[in-house]
Amino acid sequence: MGGLKHFLFRAAAVLAAGLALSLTTTAFANAAGPQPVPASELSKATSAAGSPTALGLLSKASVVGKSAAKVAVAQEARPVYALNPAFVRDASAPVATFWYAATTATRGTDRLTVYTAPDAKGTWQAVNVATGDTEARMFTAARGALVFTEPQIGAWYALAGDRVRPLNQSATQSIGTAPITVAAYQDLVATRYADKLPGSTYSDNGTAGGYDTTTAVATAASTHNYLIPGAAAGLTLLLATAFLIRRRTA
Repeated sequence: MGGLKHFLFRAAAVLAAGLALSLTTTAFANAAGPQPVPASELSKATSAAGSPTALGLLSKASVVGKSAAKVAVAQEARPVYALNPAFVRDASAPVATFWYAATTATRGTDRLTVYTAPDAKGTWQAVNVATGDTEARMFTAARGALVFTEPQIGAWYALAGDRVRPLNQSATQSIGTAPITVAAYQDLVATRYADKLPGSTYSDNGTAGGYDTTTAVATAASTHNYLIPGAAAGLTLLLATAFLIRRRTA
C-alpha cells in the first residue's frame, strides 16, 4: 500500500502543480484558500453527473443485489480540493487546489458518488463512480467550510480562514483532534513530502512509483484558471487509484 500511496501523491502533484501555475492570485479572498470554482461551472458539473455517460457508469457500479433498483442523481455537484504541492514547498501558496466535483447518487438504499471533471476543452465529463458517499459526509462535517483531502494518507480536512480542522480519523491521526493553523499544517506536510515532490532526488530515482510527470502534464492543457491541466488524460487514472485508498480510510 505504501507504493500505491506514493504513486497517488505523485499523480496528484502533477495535476495540481499545473493548476497552481495557472491560478490568478488577485482572485483569492484568503491567501490560504484556493480560487473557488464558479457556480456556473458547478452547474455544468451537475449536468455531467446526470449525463448518459454518468448513468452508464452508475449502471455498472457494483452494488450487490441492487442491479434493478432505480438510480437517482442529486442536483448538486460540489467541489473537492486536494493538497497543493506548491503549498508543500511554499507557505504563501494556497493550501489546496481543485481536484474534481462530487455528486451523490442513490440506487435503492445504497449511496454512490459520481466524479466529474472538465476535459482539455473545458467540457465537464463524468469520469468515474464510486460506492459510498465519503464526499457528502465530509461536506456535512465541514459545516460550510472548504473541504480538501490529503490523498496520500486518506485524510480529509475543513479549511476556514487560517485554520485546518480534521474531518475523519486519518486527519485526526495526522494533525490531532483540534484545528491547527495553516502555518502548522504547512510545517507538517513540508516534513512529509518536500523531499518527494517532482524534481526531488526521491522522485527522480523513481521511488515514488515511477509516474511519468512529463507525459501527464503534456497530454492536455486548459485556459480555465481554476481547473487542472491534464485532467482529460490523467484524472481517470488518478481517481481510480484514489478510490483504493480513500474508500478504505475515510
